[in-house]
Amino acid sequence: MIRIMKRMLHLLFLISVILHGPEGLRIPQAAEIEQEYQVKAAFLVNFARFITWPEQSLPSGEKVFTLCVIGENPFGEALRTVANKRIHSRELKIVYADSLDEMPSCCMVYVSRSERHALKPIFARLGQRAVVTVSDLPGFVDGGGAIEFVTKGERLAFLINNSSLNQRGLEVSASMLDLAAGVR
Repeated sequence: MIRIMKRMLHLLFLISVILHGPEGLRIPQAAEIEQEYQVKAAFLVNFARFITWPEQSLPSGEKVFTLCVIGENPFGEALRTVANKRIHSRELKIVYADSLDEMPSCCMVYVSRSERHALKPIFARLGQRAVVTVSDLPGFVDGGGAIEFVTKGERLAFLINNSSLNQRGLEVSASMLDLAAGVR
């Protein structure tokens, strides 16, 4: 009986390959996903370097720049590679928060895909504070987010909601706006 089941599974697999081709079964490998988030981690640091925060929005006594990841951590170990970087003469501090209640005062917030149903409460909680919100959720900038990772062909790109950033008192450099795949 087990042999028959194995043969049937093997036959189903072969039929699937014949019908869909080997690319139809392609699943992104863990290494590809890890590499994608390493690139996104580097982008986050560079975004922060090309955005100017109002002086009063950054805590004067602290010399840290806080990057918060809210929800499930898609970065794995990738953010450790940028943890020793400096942003506007401040030490980069990375905080992982499972919920809004755990979210401290942040300069930048990466909104994980696990929080797609909590965008309105997240944006409401942040109010008009000078915080850059970033995500790879489709439609993130159209929903009020600041920066959205997108894929253009085989390349990682980003969209910017400059109106949202300006309303929060944040200024994006012209060179970053030029590099964006789209500006709203």
